[in-house]
Amino acid sequence: MWRERVRAWRASGETMAAFCTRHGYTRGTLSWWSSRLGTETRPAFVRLVARAAPTTPSLRLEVGAVRIEVTRGFDPVLLADVVRALGATR
Repeated sequence: MWRERVRAWRASGETMAAFCTRHGYTRGTLSWWSSRLGTETRPAFVRLVARAAPTTPSLRLEVGAVRIEVTRGFDPVLLADVVRALGATR
């Protein structure tokens, strides 16, 4: 949500104060998210690469610099929490 708001502000050509007033956002929050997000871009797709089968079945997900490896017996609640946390930082 804030990624889209920051993009909209940058594309608007307005000052941060004018944009926030028009949309009802606080300058501090928009400023924080703008700084946090920087100029990063989201990957357009996730590439899965097949490799030789390891001795322990697992699944490795790589998105940018983030790598998650899931092995048999993983905690699905923990994985969901990690994915949610990663999504919140983007």
